[in-house]
Amino acid sequence: MLAIFKLKTGPRHRQELVNHLSVLAFTVTAIMWAFNLYFSTHIPLYIFIAFFLISGVTFAINKFGYSKVAATIGLVSFNLSIYAIASTESTQTGLHMYLGIFAFAALVIFGYEEWYLGVSFLIFSLVLYFAVFFVDLELLPKRYFNQREISTLFVINVLTFALTCSYLFFLVIANNYYNEENLKHNELQMRNQNKQLLKVNSELDRFVYSASHDLRAPLSSIAGIINLTGKTDNPEELKMYLQMINGRVGVLDKFITDIIQYSRNTRLELVRETINLEELINEVVDGLRFNEGVQRIDFKLNIPPETKITTDPVRLRMVMNNLVSNAVRYHDKSKENQFIEIDYSSGNPHVEISVSDNGQGIRPEHIEKIFDMFYKTASSTGGSGLGLYIAREAATRMGGSISVRSVYGKGSTFSLLLPI
Repeated sequence: MLAIFKLKTGPRHRQELVNHLSVLAFTVTAIMWAFNLYFSTHIPLYIFIAFFLISGVTFAINKFGYSKVAATIGLVSFNLSIYAIASTESTQTGLHMYLGIFAFAALVIFGYEEWYLGVSFLIFSLVLYFAVFFVDLELLPKRYFNQREISTLFVINVLTFALTCSYLFFLVIANNYYNEENLKHNELQMRNQNKQLLKVNSELDRFVYSASHDLRAPLSSIAGIINLTGKTDNPEELKMYLQMINGRVGVLDKFITDIIQYSRNTRLELVRETINLEELINEVVDGLRFNEGVQRIDFKLNIPPETKITTDPVRLRMVMNNLVSNAVRYHDKSKENQFIEIDYSSGNPHVEISVSDNGQGIRPEHIEKIFDMFYKTASSTGGSGLGLYIAREAATRMGGSISVRSVYGKGSTFSLLLPI
């Protein structure tokens, strides 16, 4: 009985239980009718019709969402009907046992949260149960059976009682099982959310500290250079100072652009569209044509024409822009044949887009850290340390991942895997 009181029955669970019990009552009535015809126990047809109607009305009301009303109507009607019939025949048939089923069913339907309703119906069923023995109230014409019919009805009623109670126990056990599974799932979800919150809080602290530092650095440089311009009238020196200011502004602009990308990636909903990959890559490359040193780099795009993939176009453009611009920024000026090669391959369950270069490469000790927020190597050329972090986070939100292979002094290959 303890399991019954632990049972949770919110509106959705109660609606499911009442559906089960309505169908069960309808099925039992149909089986009893078949037994009545087969064994010729001469139970009037109107009794079966009444039970069919109660089952149907309860089921219909429940389907409209009024599960508590349906349960109340069903329990009251079934209890009174069983009492009315049981009081007109011998108690040896065992028909009164069904009142115990409805007492049990009330506890199952209302559960712990509305235990007072379950207990009320339990008491109601028990009162009617004892009234069958001690109250001489015949609401229907008296019915008489011979000994063979009594024995047959007793066996049928006992079997039906046992099977119905077993089914009710099964509903309780099944419902408790799914409740426990939901609790485990919710607990796991909460743990993952807590981990994510801890990660976000840690990254936010780092972001505020590093962003404020990296925003102040170029501004301080600009302020210092402006101060120097007031101390000279030499045109060559002034031109040099302006170029220095321009360089600092460029660094500041790149950092602010990375912050905007970071914000967009964390806030934008995932949108999946079918896009032409070749066109998107060409747009990314064209956007970098005027960067310093690009003229000496040979871009090789090995993407079949009309290649289409379904993914988030904003985030894919964000990832590719970071990977290609990094390849441009860290190209090796000492090499004659500088190149950036973008390849595409497809196979279940992923598509792969890779960006390869023969640039400076990455030292082994930096490989595991380059995707961390604000991580910069000693050779960083004015980068914010956010680019690869943003690229990895965007890839993760698309359901993909980024990996890197690099040999210092020879070049690097970044591979983006996206689900088909």
